[in-house]
Amino acid sequence: MKLKSLAVITLLVLGCSAAFGQSYSFGFLSYDGSTQYCDYESLLVSAPYAAGAHVLKSCGLPLDAVMVGLKTSIPYSTQQPVVGTVYALADSTFDAQYIGVSGEQIDWVTKLKAASGNHPKWGWSFYFTFGGGSDYLGNYGYLTTTLGDKVHGGTTTSFGAAHNQAVINKK
Repeated sequence: MKLKSLAVITLLVLGCSAAFGQSYSFGFLSYDGSTQYCDYESLLVSAPYAAGAHVLKSCGLPLDAVMVGLKTSIPYSTQQPVVGTVYALADSTFDAQYIGVSGEQIDWVTKLKAASGNHPKWGWSFYFTFGGGSDYLGNYGYLTTTLGDKVHGGTTTSFGAAHNQAVINKK
């Protein structure tokens, strides 16, 4: 009798925990498939909401960033790299990088589905701005099940090149 009760309780707990959200972790591969970036996303989704971390410590940075957002749709007519049903997330990467308030914002877009071959075509992108106004496409690419660039011990971030160019243009 005790074994049957334990099995029922275990199934009940597993069933209830699934109703409260599902966790996802994906790495970022460049749009041309040549670079596996050292940062990655780790999110808990309870539709339509999502929250989690943009993991930066894997790149040697001192803090991870916070991500929070919701499920939405980006129309195909926008001709953006990541379209359709997505999660749009505010991302505190620049603040985490500076360990303070940077005045820079990132809007992260993810499909929460790793690429299989070239499908979905691209699974992540981000847009950034300085203090509001226009957002600029920073980078995009494929989602992978590889978390960070452990093979090469890389420190190339998904946002670094765009951020560096933006800082130059801001001056």
